[in-house]
Parts: sequence; structure tokens; C-alpha cells
Amino acid sequence: MMQWIWLDIESILKLISNNQNISDLHLSAWECVAYRLNWEIIRKEEVWKIWDESMEILLKQLFKNNPQRFDKFLVDKEADFAYVAKDDTAYRVNAYLSTWRINVVMRKINSVPRVLEWIMFQNISESIKKNVLWSPKWLFLVTGPTWSGKSTSIVAMLEILNKEKPYKIITIEDPIEYVFKPQKSLISQREIGHDTWSFSSAINSALREDPDVIFVWEIRNSETAEAALNLAETGHLVFSTLHTNSATHTLNRYLWFYPSDMQNSVLERMADCLVGIMSQTLVRTKDWSWRIGIFELLLNNNPVKNNLKKREIDQIQNIIETSTQAWMISMKQYTKKLLERNIIDQADVEWILNNKATPEI
Repeated sequence: MMQWIWLDIESILKLISNNQNISDLHLSAWECVAYRLNWEIIRKEEVWKIWDESMEILLKQLFKNNPQRFDKFLVDKEADFAYVAKDDTAYRVNAYLSTWRINVVMRKINSVPRVLEWIMFQNISESIKKNVLWSPKWLFLVTGPTWSGKSTSIVAMLEILNKEKPYKIITIEDPIEYVFKPQKSLISQREIGHDTWSFSSAINSALREDPDVIFVWEIRNSETAEAALNLAETGHLVFSTLHTNSATHTLNRYLWFYPSDMQNSVLERMADCLVGIMSQTLVRTKDWSWRIGIFELLLNNNPVKNNLKKREIDQIQNIIETSTQAWMISMKQYTKKLLERNIIDQADVEWILNNKATPEI
């Protein structure tokens, strides 16, 4: 019986679909099925391991038995794509080779967008609505490490706009995770490799598609960094993400995409078109039943603008710490609020309180 289950991807997905705390499924040749439960990798060692032949069958099923997609995977040796199970649960899938064997990681995607007030403290969600979502234009960056909930936060923000604003929203994603249902807004979602060949071509095309809001899935290189700035400067509200863990780290990383002789002008432009930066990470709740977000919010007010123009990025953290009345909050301050409410444990967030940030570039 178990051997048959390992030959059917839908049967494997049923093993994890009902547990909301499972975030990722791991399938590897000559390994047992494993999944990530509240950050911990759990192996189902009581059942059989997956054979090489079984992994090939499973991947072909994920490719909807499309031989061209499987042949392309063998050439590229990796693939990113989306998969929707029969129970309508969506997954972000990465397939790759390791020691010549097929491996698959499937990240579960929420079928219903989270409400912003459920994700973070209400005063922070209100700050984002007031200062970001109702902004007529500019660039808003959501940053954090992998598994920090960046996509969840952005989907929640875009869904607010979708419900309340008669906008044209364009998303450029790799791959598409959550499929929006248009309400007041018109929504076009474009997936790299399926609807467009590259981020750069999709971004250039977006300018001719009458957008109000554009979501660029990730700023990966100087080309997308420049394109995001251009979009904001031309009167659009632009959302994007980076793998950075604080506002100051994000600003330094953004400069890193440009040669040194251009960095002063880039900061001048960001002073004019950056609406803010939200950095986030996840931590286990005290009872280990769930993971909760810890957030930092920077808003581009006059003191921030002045520091950007003077290239005094290191002073911006002090502005965040002292600007709670201006709707900002630091990650350390947010962490203390969670500790005061006995939601998280001190030991789990010691690195945050000690400000052990990734060194700036």
C-alpha cells in the first residue's frame, strides 16, 4: 500500500494538507518523505523510502505529464513552478538534482489571503494603510530572509487595494503563488517563463499596460533595481522584495547593485521616490503551535530624506527607534511588545534583541 502512495503525488500531499503548521514538503530519491513543521524538519521514517524511479514519476506528475517540461528540467537541472493540488491547495515547487538524483521541495501557499491585522499589531497595519497603501506612487520594499512571510504580507496589502481601490494591478512573479480574484481592481498576473520571458521585458511592457500598482516579485540584480526605481519615478506604486533583514541593510544592498560613481544619485532618487521599507522575520510562539512575525517599519519622512541625500544611512536606524509617534517601529521594539504580551520566548529572539544583523555591504 505504501509503495503505491509513493507513486502518486496527490496521495503524498494528503499526508500534509490538513496540518496548517506544515510549511514545506521535501521529496528526495532514497529518502523518506519529510516536511517542515514549525521550522523543524520531520522525517516519516516509519514508511518506505522513495525510489529513483518513483521520484521521476512524481516529478512528471507535477509537470502535468508534459514531456517537454521534464526534458527541459533534465537540461537545466532545476525548475521553479507552481502546482495546484486536487483539493485546490497551491504549492510553490522547486525541483533540482543532487548527486544525480531528483529532489523536490513544495511550499504550501495560503488559499485565502491573510488579513493585515492578523499578521501584525493593529497600529502597524494602520500605519501601512495610511502611509503606504494610500500613497499615490513610490516604492515600498518588503524584506527578510527566506521563510519570513514576505509574500504573505504583500498579498495581504494587494488584497486590500483589490477590495477598496479601482486600480489596475500588475504582478510579475516567478512563479505565481496566490491567484487574485479581481474585485474593485483589474488584476494582471504574469509568470516568468509562461507569460513573459524575463523580469526586464515584463517591467518594460508594464509601463504600456496602464498600471496603478506593480508588484515585482524580487529585486535580483541591477536591472530590476533600476526598473523598480523607474516605475516609482513615473508615478506608480511599486512593491518588491529583497533578502535583507533591516531597513539600513536594505538601503546598502540596493546601492550595491550600482557602481560607486552612481550611488549618490541613486540615494537622491530614493529620497524622492521611496515610500518605506518593511523588514520582517518569523519566530515560534511560546507554545510552539505557530510562527509569528516580527516587523520593522521605516517610512520616508523628512529626516530620512535628509539622511539619504547626505548618504548617512547608518543614522537611519536611530530615526526608526525614535519615531514611534511618526508610525515607525524597530524590530527590537516590536520584539519587546511580543515579549511583554507573553507571546514569544526570550531565548527564541535573543539574536534580535542583541541586534545581530547581517553585516552591511
